[in-house]
Amino acid sequence: MAVSKQATTAARLMKQGLLKDAALEFERALKQDPKDAAAMLGLARLRLAQHDEPAARAMLQRLVEQHPTHPEALSHLARLDAEKGDARQLAVLEALAAQPKAGFFEVVNHGRGLLAHHQYTAAIPALEKALAVQPGNPQTLTYLGMALQGDKQLDRALKRYQEAAEASRTEHLPLLLAARVQVLQGHVGAALTTLQQAILRSPREPSLIREFASLCFFAGAPEPAIKAAIDLRMQQPDNADAIYLHGLASFVAGKNEDADRILREALAKVPDNAAVRIALAKVRRRLGDDAEAQKLLEAAIAADPSEVGAANDLAVLHLSRPGGATAARAVLTQALKTHPDDVGVHLNLALALADTDKAQARTHATKAQASTDKHIREQADRLIAALGAK
Repeated sequence: MAVSKQATTAARLMKQGLLKDAALEFERALKQDPKDAAAMLGLARLRLAQHDEPAARAMLQRLVEQHPTHPEALSHLARLDAEKGDARQLAVLEALAAQPKAGFFEVVNHGRGLLAHHQYTAAIPALEKALAVQPGNPQTLTYLGMALQGDKQLDRALKRYQEAAEASRTEHLPLLLAARVQVLQGHVGAALTTLQQAILRSPREPSLIREFASLCFFAGAPEPAIKAAIDLRMQQPDNADAIYLHGLASFVAGKNEDADRILREALAKVPDNAAVRIALAKVRRRLGDDAEAQKLLEAAIAADPSEVGAANDLAVLHLSRPGGATAARAVLTQALKTHPDDVGVHLNLALALADTDKAQARTHATKAQASTDKHIREQADRLIAALGAK
């Protein structure tokens, strides 16, 4: 298959990362020769790299119309369909990857298809095979890390993510994924450092800043979270989520008046947002205003009866008052209908029943003992001990 001069030039530009210039050259080649297969394939690869699936798919289909057995084009199309949920395409991908002259894309697409269907154990050797074809390929290293993580091989997954970050030097995704693995391993400090490295690569990526701030909460470091939230607000002044994050960080830092002001600003932008109402209710309770806290939580539940966070907080508020157990039971009984496995609901319902129905209280407390949250488990343990023997 002859390759035109324009297609060759475009491929070189693409390797240099000059995607716009490469696209122009590919398109120029196709204007001169609409049947230029190399230009079609190159432009399809470029659109895939830009995550422009419709444009990539159109170019691949155009290529297949001219070359019905083109293995790479068929592989890309099968992978796109597999990622949309078509499991039948996995057999197509496997057959294309097994061909004696299968290229890198046929092999890596097989691994990506398996990954999309959560077949992690099978995806690992497929992606390792692709990595053998193109050693050090950062995208393949990242996909392999995902497969290893899905297979619960966290140490190996982290190593692959770190290799991908080293190979790419500019992409933030491998670092983000590495940080998440470090959190799973209990290495929160290392995860914060890794996320900071990711932010240096993509300082204007809001999702990174938000994740960093959330991890700061988890690490008990609200001041860096406040700074991250302010940075995000400077980038996106009208972003209600950034304002909410700033308010929440201020609350965690104990800056109650600041939190109150900032969360009211967020609520003005998104008046029906349950998360903002719940956070503001926590602030009002800390400031001694249970009446407004109750109104905020009731409004959150009225807007969304399945809002379990608001239900739990409202129940706790009722339980803090003399004779409030009846009101708490009413709220929690409704919440249990939509969240039958929520350990917080079970714990609070056990507390609300402790003085009137010890048997039912014990049943709910036992369910709360299954929580992964240490504090909930400990409260459930103490309650069961207080309830005494059956």
